[in-house]
Amino acid sequence: MTKDLDELVSLFIAKLRMDGTLAQPAAEGSRNLYVQYRGQRLTLVLPDDALSSMLADGDELARDLWGPGVTAKEAVARLMTVHLEESLETSPSEDLEGTWFYDGGFFVRR
Repeated sequence: MTKDLDELVSLFIAKLRMDGTLAQPAAEGSRNLYVQYRGQRLTLVLPDDALSSMLADGDELARDLWGPGVTAKEAVARLMTVHLEESLETSPSEDLEGTWFYDGGFFVRR
């Protein structure tokens, strides 16, 4: 499962970069990310349990949301970018800098 989670995080980083967001692992092999979002620095914490839970539903998500040809990891990475965007856009504060934790459906700042 560790390899699957690492691949998922790599796909998520690639999706963020495709959207023009600067993203990189906090350290070699880390699942925590440093992200530059609209000029603000964020740390994204991606807990194994949240990622594992999303991956467990990945095949169903892929089929229901994107149809055949989309892998479970691809579907989850796509959905995580949507979750991040929605979480940041609906934040009550314009100051987004800080640490954001992923909780399988949304990111929350702590």
